[in-house]
Amino acid sequence: MTSQPQDVETIAADLDRFLSAFFDRRGWRSSIAYDVAEDRLYLDIRLASGKLSQDDRFLSLVEHFARAQDTVLRRRSGLPLQCRLYATDGSELTARLHSRGAGYLDDNRRGGDMRRRLAWLGIRRRLVRNVLPGAVLWAVALLFVVNVVGVPMGRALAIALVALGVQALALTFLPRRRR
Repeated sequence: MTSQPQDVETIAADLDRFLSAFFDRRGWRSSIAYDVAEDRLYLDIRLASGKLSQDDRFLSLVEHFARAQDTVLRRRSGLPLQCRLYATDGSELTARLHSRGAGYLDDNRRGGDMRRRLAWLGIRRRLVRNVLPGAVLWAVALLFVVNVVGVPMGRALAIALVALGVQALALTFLPRRRR
């Protein structure tokens, strides 16, 4: 496999990052396999949850990712990529992936509906993962400062606004850590 581009090895990790913006990463395991006899790459996805095999949003995202990666690989190296999906019991669901996932990618009306559903799913996921924990922490801190420490509400809000400003400056000017 030394003649293959180096980024081929990251396709499974790229898929995991892509899907984790919408779904819990524990719902699947992905891997990449190369079949020498067919000179073909396979992106194998094994579901850990039966719910994902019924979720058209998941199937359309996987189909979209697989098509995009196949196009890139064919252009770069002429190597085709095929995506295979397996249920929790090991049965192959690739036909379901292509029929249900492709339906949303190939039909403009259904595709628009799916894009709206996916956008809402992504917003909800980011809200729960990123915004909600910080908001709850700030609310608890304000309650503590006002009710336990005894700082007046106006002063506590002013301190909170200054702290938020400092936090925003720190996030703007300090380098980001990689996850």
